[in-house]
Amino acid sequence: VPAFLFIHMVRKIVFGFGIVCAAILVLFIIGRITGIVQFYIASTEANEPNINIGQKFFTTNFKQPGPYKFITFKSDYIDSVNSAFNSNYKKGVQYVFRVCAEQGDIVNMRNGNLFINRNNFDEVLNLKNQFKISNKEFNLIEAEDLPETDGYNQVIQTGDSSIITCDRQLQKKYQQKIKFTSYIIADTLNGPFKWHHKNSIWTTDNFGPLQIPENCYFVLGDNRHFAQDSRYIGFIKKEDIIGVVIGK
Repeated sequence: VPAFLFIHMVRKIVFGFGIVCAAILVLFIIGRITGIVQFYIASTEANEPNINIGQKFFTTNFKQPGPYKFITFKSDYIDSVNSAFNSNYKKGVQYVFRVCAEQGDIVNMRNGNLFINRNNFDEVLNLKNQFKISNKEFNLIEAEDLPETDGYNQVIQTGDSSIITCDRQLQKKYQQKIKFTSYIIADTLNGPFKWHHKNSIWTTDNFGPLQIPENCYFVLGDNRHFAQDSRYIGFIKKEDIIGVVIGK
């Protein structure tokens, strides 16, 4: 191929590549402005194991929010407990959580099990929860299955017992060897449902019945003991929803 033809071909390829990149950039900007497509990187463990910290995901406002869907939304809530320790918790921050209930639904949680209109919402989900096991049982867990510490305590050992954070897959693997007893948080001092009533005695794992008002949603994190969700920040208004996560 003559040199001048080769140079001409290279120029055409570079020019075409530049047009494609420019088109992608324009589409990205339009999507960002209109909300048709938004790009995020998960910054917390609140939705593990289904959205892991550092995981990339997209949202769109073409889809309607509803039960079991992850949504992103804005909130003016300032958490008085965690904001001092975590810069993610501040006014105007954007959240991503799973929709568990919408207007008219009745929400109850009993000993860590969520019920919507008396139906068990959790039974089809792979969630992360905390369980109490003996230290002897803890030693039966293989090294590759031991949870890593990513900014919060997934294993707490006190005396002759351990509190471990794990999902249902890990439970299933060891159910013949280990008795997993749900660890229930009874503390009412750290703020759950203070937005609902300043003297609320509802806790993280036991609350309700609570009816969802018009044009509002109730959201929870899949990592139930490590999520600053509707138990703490209240109902999510429809107008504050940015988008629905694609592919989740």
